[in-house]
Amino acid sequence: MLSHPITFMGGYLVMTFITAFAALSPLVVFVSMVFRRRMERRFTEGLYLGAAITAWGFMILHYLLYLRGYGVNDWSRLFADIFYPPRYF
Repeated sequence: MLSHPITFMGGYLVMTFITAFAALSPLVVFVSMVFRRRMERRFTEGLYLGAAITAWGFMILHYLLYLRGYGVNDWSRLFADIFYPPRYF
């Protein structure tokens, strides 16, 4: 159960959320401030949120494509395995 794709996805979503909002977005804002010396505060906040949401979305897309590459095609069966894990005898 620990290696189940949904279990991994929970941790992956948390870590990518932290990465997107705590690392990538401040980096984008910093680079934009370096190249453009004077910016309004609302522009900086919008850039921060836009970069974070875009980065997080691409990280989620990356994980879904990762699952697809390993042959996970039936998404409903993936969620059903959480509540009724298969038995191996």
